[in-house]
Amino acid sequence: MKINGLWKVLKREINVVMHDVDIAIIVLIAPLFYSLFYGSLYWNKTEQKVPVVVVDMDHSRLSQTLIRHIDACANIHITEEVPDLASAQTRIEQFDAQGAIFLPPKFEASLKKGKATDIKVYLNTTRFLVSNDINKAVTEVALTTAAGVRLHYFQTQGYSFEQAKEMFEPLRAEIKPMFNTAESYGDFLVPAILALIIQQTLLMGVAQAFAKEEEDNTLQESYALSNHSALGTMAGKGAFYFILFAAYSLMFYTVHFSLFKIPFRGNPFALAALTVIFLISIIYFAVFIGTFFKRKIIALQVLAFTSYPIFLTTGYSWPMAVMPLPLRVLGNMYPITPYLAAYTRITAMGASWGDVLPEFSHLFMLSVFSFALAWWRLKIVLNKKNS
Repeated sequence: MKINGLWKVLKREINVVMHDVDIAIIVLIAPLFYSLFYGSLYWNKTEQKVPVVVVDMDHSRLSQTLIRHIDACANIHITEEVPDLASAQTRIEQFDAQGAIFLPPKFEASLKKGKATDIKVYLNTTRFLVSNDINKAVTEVALTTAAGVRLHYFQTQGYSFEQAKEMFEPLRAEIKPMFNTAESYGDFLVPAILALIIQQTLLMGVAQAFAKEEEDNTLQESYALSNHSALGTMAGKGAFYFILFAAYSLMFYTVHFSLFKIPFRGNPFALAALTVIFLISIIYFAVFIGTFFKRKIIALQVLAFTSYPIFLTTGYSWPMAVMPLPLRVLGNMYPITPYLAAYTRITAMGASWGDVLPEFSHLFMLSVFSFALAWWRLKIVLNKKNS
């Protein structure tokens, strides 16, 4: 493979993309459009003022104080007090509320006597993220309110403040979120979406480019420009996409992270090296796949449906350890699986080189394997055309 031949193939590939609307849309427009569109969906990373109704069977000063404190939580809005649980259930079923809080009779009296009492929280768990937010907010307010009442009760029994504090709270759990401190779904999902956009648009673009060569019967032109080198053909065509998507990656992890306020805590050079191997492995994998298609539209149609299956089997949204063995094996064959694992630890957790070495090695082995497959398959295709 000579540099001159690689440069000729690269220039030819640029010309091909500029004159092919389908490929140009996938590699020039889709990454920018989808990254901004999907990212903007999570602009408000946490849901605010989730509607909740209250059934107050006590109507005491303490129950009303508790309701006000719950309503003061940023992610909860008490829309109304309803007379009974049947009315509360109706509000939830009609989606007028996402939850209901039930305060029993003698709520205040029981607490002031040092007796245990229950607050019942009914949640619409079809929206589990919202229901978790409601549950957490109500629990925190209830514990704080109960602590104040219990503290006052023990003090009235003759105990000092410090003694009363130890009696009502002998065991304390202090929970400290370490990385996604706001527990934002946007901070969790947007980085993964950006990585998936890079993989899928690159995969579809390169596969379409090789399918187009088969459709137009023009692969021999690149082969001739590369001085009849299968490696030169593959490297020359892939170089254009590598440069383009390296630029996209840089933009995503700087401009997009800043735009969507995604934290970046790790080593940028570790992420850069990881991304280089990631892009190379996808390009080789796409070359291998693309040579099996006779028409570029078929390549696009087939690969467009792989986005969700690939994402769901990476282990990002659901632990890979609990997946069936065949799906775990399949998931570990995708470049995005080790990439997401390392990339998340670098950006969100501040991981260093040593922390992501297993994922880096995994991705490197996938790139070598993809290269071998692509080169082997391309040699077969070229030999058939030249025979």
